[in-house]
Amino acid sequence: MSVSAGDGATELVAGAEHAGRRLDDVLAEALGVGRRTAVRLVERTRVNGRRASKGERLRAGDRVVVQAAPGPAASETSLEVVLDGEDVLVVAKPAGLPTVALRGAAGDSLAARIAARFPECAAIGQPGESGLVHRLDTGTSGLLLVARTAEAYANLRAQFREHRVEKQYLALVAGRLTDEVRIATPIGQHRRSRTRMRTVAPGMPSERYTPRPATTDVVPLRVFADATLVRATTCSGVRHQIRVHLASIGHPLVNDTTYGGPTLAALPGFVLHASALRWHDVRTGSERWLELPLPATVESALAQLEPDVRDARRADPRPHGAR
Repeated sequence: MSVSAGDGATELVAGAEHAGRRLDDVLAEALGVGRRTAVRLVERTRVNGRRASKGERLRAGDRVVVQAAPGPAASETSLEVVLDGEDVLVVAKPAGLPTVALRGAAGDSLAARIAARFPECAAIGQPGESGLVHRLDTGTSGLLLVARTAEAYANLRAQFREHRVEKQYLALVAGRLTDEVRIATPIGQHRRSRTRMRTVAPGMPSERYTPRPATTDVVPLRVFADATLVRATTCSGVRHQIRVHLASIGHPLVNDTTYGGPTLAALPGFVLHASALRWHDVRTGSERWLELPLPATVESALAQLEPDVRDARRADPRPHGAR
């Protein structure tokens, strides 16, 4: 089945292998959603331009269009574009905004804002992702790469697979951390939760899926009385990597209750900011590097924290490959 996206809708064309199968079954398989979600999607689905029922049997060549979920319109002006290139965009995601909306769910997302401002991105990459080649947790702010062409998308995805994209984060962690540390522990699904991850030591049984290798380099930048602002650098991209790795060494993010972080009322959530990216130009192969400072609201909150009399070293903020 071929899948394309445009104008906020997702279009699917049934192949011979889908002939005789129920519409809701095919939607669940093609869009990677559960059965209940697929049934809800049927309510705004058209087959060859007409309304359909969940039990309708498809024929090869049927054109299936799933209309966009109703919700607040994404504003073109609500998207911060850090780099507007011919093949690649770099955008800044604010904390609290989902990178991509849940399949079938209404509401705002960074992907929706990208599609509103750059309609050509709607058909790039996975349906509903608007050319985004990686994601950030909802509570995380910072830089994200977006492809504007299919060729750029394939190139950037290959760079991620080959660990040629370096990502740098600023994070506020609990406790005093005064020495640099490298954390190289695989990360896998938590055995009792679908929403949490965990570090997996050698010999531990793997659950749900095989643990993935992950390495995070941590450098302290500012030490406060009960917290430390650190820079965390990685070329891997395991889900919740920074949060899990820092928690594993006894320094969870402040306000990250999912991984045991202490609460600090002065901040609305945890501080995790994708502050810099290093990648390679999709045409020339030359190295590109961009950085984004902490949001002003976070800097203002940090200024209110009690400083430690022994300040951490001020490290070169540039990614390793850009020095």
